[in-house]
Amino acid sequence: MLISLRCFFIFAIFFLLSFVFLFVFLIRFRNKNNNVLFGRAFSYISMKILRIKIEFRGKRRILRNRTAVFIANHQSFFDLIIFGAIVPKNTLIIGKKSLIWFPLFGWVFYLAGNLYLNRKNHQKAMGTMKTVDVALQEGSSLWIFPEGTRSHGRGLKSFKKGGFYAALQNQVPLQPLVVSTFKNALDFSKWSPGRVVVEVLDAIPTHGHGMDDISDIMDKAYNVMKNRIAFLDKELK
Repeated sequence: MLISLRCFFIFAIFFLLSFVFLFVFLIRFRNKNNNVLFGRAFSYISMKILRIKIEFRGKRRILRNRTAVFIANHQSFFDLIIFGAIVPKNTLIIGKKSLIWFPLFGWVFYLAGNLYLNRKNHQKAMGTMKTVDVALQEGSSLWIFPEGTRSHGRGLKSFKKGGFYAALQNQVPLQPLVVSTFKNALDFSKWSPGRVVVEVLDAIPTHGHGMDDISDIMDKAYNVMKNRIAFLDKELK
């Protein structure tokens, strides 16, 4: 019963905020800080409803005043609640093209200035990456989930190249962020479901590296993130 009530309230808040911000973002059309407004509001209300204890570590490491490509592990819908509290200003998000069909939020996502990636159409995907290059060159940062799809708590999946290509192409650092695995750590049938840890890791420089180094940099980012997630999961146990 408690799980059902919480899910109902979370989705109700999500759609209510999407409805409200639809009009706000029409006025602030594609403003670079729209993601911060929606993310902070949804994260704050959701954490109060869910009573999740979230510990943020390494916030001082986050590259707030520099252009960067932020890469984070992608587990479930709850990522929006967790990362909404920490997404930096002037940061755009790349999402799947199918998001545009998601009622209300798909439109809010577009009005917030974010970018859609059509992975099934190579030509359109490359067009999006050119838009990403322009955004980075104009000083916007980029937030991407390099796994491409949700892992549902089954461990860090292999990375796709898009975000790494953008970072190398524009010589901006990569900033990894990780969150501990929720799957077995949170029990929403309890009044206090549990605790998760979010950690900002050291930035990975790309300056001086070329496209020949993309595999090495991807492997470095993957191993750093995977090892840190394992460490956090072990700590929470």
